[in-house]
Amino acid sequence: MNSNEATILAEGFLKGALDVLNSMLSASFSYKVREVRTLTDDELTAHVTRCPLAMHARVRSGGAVAFLFAVGDASRFASMVLGEAPIKKATLDDNDLNTLREIAEPCLEAGVTTLVEKFGRSPEQPEGVEVAVFAPEDAPRLAGFLGEEITAVSFAFAASPDIDSEAVLLLSDGMQALMSAAPESAPSAQAPAAQSQLSEEEVTQILGAFGGPAAPPETPRAEAPARTSPANMDMVLDIRLVATARLGRVEMPIGDILALGPGSIISVGHLIDDPVELLVNDKLIARGDVVVVDERFGLRITEIVSKKERIESMH
Repeated sequence: MNSNEATILAEGFLKGALDVLNSMLSASFSYKVREVRTLTDDELTAHVTRCPLAMHARVRSGGAVAFLFAVGDASRFASMVLGEAPIKKATLDDNDLNTLREIAEPCLEAGVTTLVEKFGRSPEQPEGVEVAVFAPEDAPRLAGFLGEEITAVSFAFAASPDIDSEAVLLLSDGMQALMSAAPESAPSAQAPAAQSQLSEEEVTQILGAFGGPAAPPETPRAEAPARTSPANMDMVLDIRLVATARLGRVEMPIGDILALGPGSIISVGHLIDDPVELLVNDKLIARGDVVVVDERFGLRITEIVSKKERIESMH
């Protein structure tokens, strides 16, 4: 993947991901691309050593993507999403990782959605979103996930007054498949299949579609101008999620399950007056009462759970 293509992909992805991070952390992040380069094995190990917290996923229409953050920055995110002051830690515990998983999924989804919509594609969700802390010796495992050719986009990000740091966005070579259609605001910017390098005009048009004019880097180390991500959630509002009303649950031995038949009664440990739980993508979001609406069961929400309780429900 050449420098111009990687810059286009990174700008679109970062815009969507940081828009959601703004909303989830009640912050206002600015970012600036620092460097774009194809990695060697040793360089990937160096990135993992400096930024061991990885949020990664596959993209259904092609390729894979990963965010690498320093542990201290990741711990700040985990505390901020719970409404607490940013806390910098040297290590991440299970509660921190569960909180970061709640951040990773919508951020990666918004990054992919923002990117593909600018190229005339339908929104799509990344697959197999995972959050993990990698040791330097685990770098080959991350390389195996992303593929043979990996492009690293180093970027600075800041949110006043507590955060001013750097991170890395890793793009697999397959991510180029997302650029197969022209952006909505620049229909003439589609590159022919045989063209190996986008022109300066084409790069400027495409980057402009992600939030204003931007000059392409002349060398792999050239910097894109800083910009502040607007607090705009419109790009994720059409993403479909699975909502489930849970009356109760019970653990049963396999033998008891095999013995079930018509007429069997299972106690789910739920009292008549207990509220019913509402889960979205298997995460507890709210509680409420069962009601009947047009001869169908419905749920009247009486309580929205706190962020802390929502994280604890993921254990």
